[in-house]
Amino acid sequence: MSIYEKSIIRVSHVEESTDLLGPYNRFVIWVYGCCFDCEGCLAENTKNGTYEEVETDALAKRIAKSSCEGITISGGEPFLQSNALLNLIIKIKEQRDIGVIVYSGFTLDELKQDDEMSLLLPNIDILIDGRYIKELDDNRPYVGSSNQIIHYLSSRYTNIGKAYYGANKRRAEIKLTGTQAILIGVPSHNVLKTWQDIKEKSGGMNNDF
Repeated sequence: MSIYEKSIIRVSHVEESTDLLGPYNRFVIWVYGCCFDCEGCLAENTKNGTYEEVETDALAKRIAKSSCEGITISGGEPFLQSNALLNLIIKIKEQRDIGVIVYSGFTLDELKQDDEMSLLLPNIDILIDGRYIKELDDNRPYVGSSNQIIHYLSSRYTNIGKAYYGANKRRAEIKLTGTQAILIGVPSHNVLKTWQDIKEKSGGMNNDF
C-alpha cells in the first residue's frame, strides 16, 4: 500500500499549543478510534464520541505553519491509522523539521511485528507504549500506568526528555471552550477525582485528553 493512499485522518480533537504532552510547545492530535477496552480509560470519547475527518494535506500545512517545535499524537489508538499518519508526518517534514511523539496502547514489540504499523516507527522520536492498566496507575508523570515505557527512537529528545519525563508530579489543565470543559494531560489522582465530579455535575458533556 502506498503511503499516499490514506489522505484522511479521523480526529477527535486538536490543541495547537501545549507543553503538557512532551518537551517544548507541541501541536497535539487525538485521533479517533481504538481497538482496546482499558478499564478506567481517560479518553473514552476518542472511541465512542464524535470525530472529524481531516485531509492530511490541510492538517500538514496547519501544523507546519504553527510555532510548535513538534507534534504529539495520542488517541484513541494512533497506529490504527498508521498509514495516514505516516502520510501526514512526511508532508509536514517536506515543509519543515519537526519532532514526533506518539502514545500507543500497542507495545513496541507488537508494532515491530506488524508490517504496516512498523513503517511509522522510523518517523517517531519518542514512543510511549502499552495498555493502560488501572491497577498499575501509580501517579507517575506523563504516563497512565507504570507498565508503560518511554522509548527514545531517535536522539532528538534524549537530553531534554530525561529531564522532562523525570518530573516528580503530574500536570494537567482544564480548558473552557464554549459549552465544554476539556481536560488535557495526565491528571493526578486528586485532579482526576475533581474532574470526575465536574463530569457528573455537567451530565458527562466534557472531554478528557
